[in-house]
Amino acid sequence: MPRVLVVGAGIAGLAAAHALRARRPDVELRVLEGGQRVGGLVRTERMPGYVVERGPESILSDRPAGMGLIDRLGLSGELISTQPEHRGAFVVAHGRLERIPAGFQLLAPLDIQAFLASPILSPAGKARALADLVLPGKPSHDESLASFVRRRFGDELLDRLAQPLVSGIYGADPSVLSLRATMPRFLDAEARAGSVIRGLQEAARDTPAHGARYSLFVNFRRGMMTLAEGLERDLHDTLEFGASVLGLERVGAGYVVHLEGGRTERADGLVLAAGGPTTASLARGLDTELAALLGQVRHGSGAIVTLALRREQIGHPLDAYGYVTPTIEGRRATASTFLSRKWPGRAPEGIELVRFFFGRDGDDAVATLPEDELVRLARSEAAALLDARGEPLFTRVDVWHQAMPRYGVGHVDLADAAEARLTGLPGFGLAGNTLRGVGLPDSIASGERAAARVVEHLDRLARGARA
Repeated sequence: MPRVLVVGAGIAGLAAAHALRARRPDVELRVLEGGQRVGGLVRTERMPGYVVERGPESILSDRPAGMGLIDRLGLSGELISTQPEHRGAFVVAHGRLERIPAGFQLLAPLDIQAFLASPILSPAGKARALADLVLPGKPSHDESLASFVRRRFGDELLDRLAQPLVSGIYGADPSVLSLRATMPRFLDAEARAGSVIRGLQEAARDTPAHGARYSLFVNFRRGMMTLAEGLERDLHDTLEFGASVLGLERVGAGYVVHLEGGRTERADGLVLAAGGPTTASLARGLDTELAALLGQVRHGSGAIVTLALRREQIGHPLDAYGYVTPTIEGRRATASTFLSRKWPGRAPEGIELVRFFFGRDGDDAVATLPEDELVRLARSEAAALLDARGEPLFTRVDVWHQAMPRYGVGHVDLADAAEARLTGLPGFGLAGNTLRGVGLPDSIASGERAAARVVEHLDRLARGARA
C-alpha cells in the first residue's frame, strides 16, 4: 500500500489530505502537525452569545476551490452572508472616518459621480485620477502597485485610497508589491481598453454582478473554524498532533521525514504545507535551488486586537463593516472590522465586537509588543476614531509571526521557477500561500494541486508495476 505524508494541518494541508483521500482511498495517509489543533491561522473562539474570530473572518464565494470544498464537506447550509444593512466601509482621512465612495474597486473609481462627491480627495486629486479615462495605455507587464496607480490615477488616490485598501489584504508596501501577482485584472483592464476605468466598466457589463460585491464574502454560523472542523472530522484517523518536523530528505524513489525526538517516517508521496519561511527551510533538504527561490518570498508579521464594548460606550454609529487607515495618517493600526455589524450572531444584543489590525510593511516589531501594549494601542484607536470610552468587557490578542507573504515585483516569474523545480521531485507537492495567492480559496486550491501531483506519481508507479 503506498504511503503519503502531509506536513502541516492548516487549511492548505487539510485540503491536500482531503483531495488525496478522495482520489486514492487506498493510500495510507498521515497528516503531521507540530501543534495541538488543526486550522493554522484559522481560529474561532465560541462563548455563550459570542462567536469571536481569532484569524481570517471570511472566504470569497466566487472562488470554486473554496466553495467546492465546503459543498463536499456538507457545510454549505452553514454559510452566512454579511449583514446588508451595514454595507460599506470607511477610510481615515485627515483624522476622521469618511465613507469610501460607492463603486470604488481597490484601485479605481467606477462610479464617477460618487467619486466626485466624496471628500476624501481634493478637487485636483479627483481630476488627476479621472485622467485615466484619456491617458494612453501601456503594454501589459509586471510593475509595482504604487507605480501602476501613480501612473494611471496619481499620487493622491494612491496615498488616500489604494494603499490602505490593498494593505488591508496583503499588508505590504505598494511600492514593492507585484500587481501581476496580486491583482492582474487591473493590468488586463488597461491592456484591453487603454483606460483602467473603462476596462473594468466593460468587464462589469460583460459579467454583471449579482448584488453588491460585499455579498461575495461569506462566513459560517459558528465561525470560520467550522471549515477546519469539517476537514478534521473527515481526516480524524490520519491526524497526528505534536509531530514537529525538523527536516525532509529524498531517499531513492521516496521521501524521509525527520521528526523531533529522532523519529523518521518514510513515504512514497509528500505534501509540504508548513507555511511561512518554514516551507523554504524544510525544502532545503530536498532541493537547495527550490529552497532558495522560496526563501526570496518576504513574509510579514502582525497582530489583531479584539475589543468587546457596550453599544453605549461607542459614540460612532458603526454604520459600515469597518475602516482602513492610510500610512500617511500616521496611525499604527492598518484597519478595523466591526465584527458584530458585519456578521449576524457574533455578540449579544447591545454588545459590539471591534477588531484592530496592526502590522504595516516595515512595522513587524508590533508583533513583539506585550499584549497590554497592543490592547492600549487598540483602545487608543477606538477612542480617537470611534469615540469609544471606558473599559472593554473583554479583550483578545492574536499575534502572527512571519505569516503573511508579500509578493514583490517579479513574483509570478519566481513562482513559475519554483514550480518548475518540482519536476525533479516526483510525488512531492507544495501547498500554502507562499506562491499563488494569500486567501483561503487560494490555499485550498494549492492543496488540491499538490495532491494531484502526488496522485499522478502514485498512478504512474501503479501502471509501471502492472506492466
